[in-house]
Amino acid sequence: MPSLLIESAKILVNNELTTANLFIVDGIINKITKLKTNIQTENRIDARGLLALPGLIDAHVHLRDMDLSYKETFETGTKAAAAGGFTTVIEMPNTRPPTISATALVDKIGHARNQIYTNIAFQAALVDDQMEMQKMKEHGAVAFKLFLNKSLETFNSSDETELRRALSAAKSLDGLVTVHAEDGHAIKQIQERSIALGRTSVNSFLRAHAPRMEVSAVKTILAISTKLNLRVHICHITTAQAVQLVRKSKNATCEATAHHLLLDHSTFKKYGTMAICVPPIRSSESRRQLWSQFVKGRVDILASDHAPHTLEEKKNRNAWKAATGVPGLETSLPVMLTQVWNGKLSLNRLIEAAATLPAKIFGLKGKGRLREGYDADIVLVNPKTKKIIRPRLFLSKAKFSPFEGMHCRGEVVYTIVNGNVVFEHGKIVGPPTGRVVRSDT
Repeated sequence: MPSLLIESAKILVNNELTTANLFIVDGIINKITKLKTNIQTENRIDARGLLALPGLIDAHVHLRDMDLSYKETFETGTKAAAAGGFTTVIEMPNTRPPTISATALVDKIGHARNQIYTNIAFQAALVDDQMEMQKMKEHGAVAFKLFLNKSLETFNSSDETELRRALSAAKSLDGLVTVHAEDGHAIKQIQERSIALGRTSVNSFLRAHAPRMEVSAVKTILAISTKLNLRVHICHITTAQAVQLVRKSKNATCEATAHHLLLDHSTFKKYGTMAICVPPIRSSESRRQLWSQFVKGRVDILASDHAPHTLEEKKNRNAWKAATGVPGLETSLPVMLTQVWNGKLSLNRLIEAAATLPAKIFGLKGKGRLREGYDADIVLVNPKTKKIIRPRLFLSKAKFSPFEGMHCRGEVVYTIVNGNVVFEHGKIVGPPTGRVVRSDT
């Protein structure tokens, strides 16, 4: 593998920006130095005026593929990730076919190889078969996903006995369980009553997915996981009350998305069902409280919950039939960097939330930091570039976003994965040399 020298980049050291050179050998950061260097290398990048960040890690991504490849593929999704500054993504199990067995996981990994432009790790579904979970972990599953909203149900999660049995199996494997925390049983009851009354609006959808549905589910999972001493990670958290519950548990962490941190109900006036996701975007007051929790570090990490769909699937005026989710791989970094430059978020906190802590929580050794001996997953950003989010230009197949038209400051210029430049000045330039990675825990 050719060596690479990144010259005169700005890096964050002890919360201050300093100019440094980064020398990369065999996909590893070999040396970081402030001194001028005469190192002989095959490739050089003049990074004057650019900010070097550790490659971002998105812990919550839906890349679809296989039977859902019309929405997204491993190829298009990882190209979008590279364009957005992500060098590692963690894929969800609610695909078609779903990742509910070791055989399904092996098939998915085999399908992904040779077409991924960034690194990828895989989550498997939480099942109530300990032997099957052990096999999935042996084949590389970095976590087991529990959908309390019942969008993928491998057992009756409303039955506490069955839920406890599955969580106990995860504990016996020292596994991490990630959770979509909404009370799916209660939501379904409200949905059925609403449909019977002909109530199909966005407001009806929001009432069914009220904040209390999240808080209730978080209470349920934390009560059991605390007794089991099981590590759990609450996905796409949206309420300050739920965050406070997580912070009281020594074995729980949580994530928030950019759309939950920065958008509120006013978004639906413009985008309607196009902005529907689960859990949904909340009120302005809920958003403000969540943002405060994130800035303080009480919400551990930033994740996109990248959820691509076709425009036809999103435009259905019946909120119960419209596809839920929004793409986020190409918007998360620019919208959050804009908050940094506007003085609302520290750069150190953004790096912690989008790189350092995701690597720690999911056990991704050698990732999440700019350090000698770490993997050469690096993003070079021009902090002065101003851009407008235009979904039609996304590399993802999903050409829509509730951030459409937003003016941002900060643009990805280079994305380097395992020492290879894969994205440069707006284009994919490298071959699909991303790797399937696994946890070291």
